[in-house]
Amino acid sequence: MLSYGQSAFAIALALVASMLLVALLNRFWPVENRKIINDVNAWQMGVLGTTYGVILGFMLFTVWNDFRAAEMDVALETASLINVHRLAVGLPSSQKEIMQKLTVQYADAAVHQEWPAMQTQRENHSGGIVLQQMWQTLTSTQAETPGQVSSLDHMTSAMSNLSERRRLREEQHENSLPAVLWVLLIVGGIATVVSSCLLGNDKRWLHYGQVLALTFVVSVTLAAIADLARPFEGAVAVAPTPLQRALVIMQQSAPQ
Repeated sequence: MLSYGQSAFAIALALVASMLLVALLNRFWPVENRKIINDVNAWQMGVLGTTYGVILGFMLFTVWNDFRAAEMDVALETASLINVHRLAVGLPSSQKEIMQKLTVQYADAAVHQEWPAMQTQRENHSGGIVLQQMWQTLTSTQAETPGQVSSLDHMTSAMSNLSERRRLREEQHENSLPAVLWVLLIVGGIATVVSSCLLGNDKRWLHYGQVLALTFVVSVTLAAIADLARPFEGAVAVAPTPLQRALVIMQQSAPQ
């Protein structure tokens, strides 16, 4: 995904392109001639602009909801990991130490290896390897007292939640908007801006301002959709802050 600088450059490029188009139209197709078709063109632009605005708003709402869901899933993944770390206290001594060390390793791998990889569209399964070791430790644990049996049951539930949230994070990282939707958004945006350029207006400065405002809104919204559609990449991304805090907490309580 684009950085803030790259997004700003793309928006500026769209603004310049729209201004050049208006200038070319004013030069080769005089305003007096374009005013003749204003009645028809304005009506068509109204329908096109309304339709495109609904599509654009719906897409922005959808990707924002998905972005918030990704943030929530990371928080829930962290909560499950902390639960595993704390519930390990009820296991036999040897399994307790192993499990608590593995939870610290999982958080460390997620923060320092998986997150940088996700931000650059690379795969990294270091956390998954640690998770597999956690499952192996859990399934090999033999409960000897009723308290250990209870802890083992709660650990199994917490581990299942952790695995589920991790799977959702991996899916959210891999998912992207279908190409057909990007074609619709980009072509629709170009058609809407070009339609506004075709209007004839005796006050040229006002026409330039209207086209500039429309282009700015469309281009900024498209940039926002592009960034939010990949929640773990780009300038606006889900941060590993919950896992970072959990790592500090677990490191303080884990056996050395």
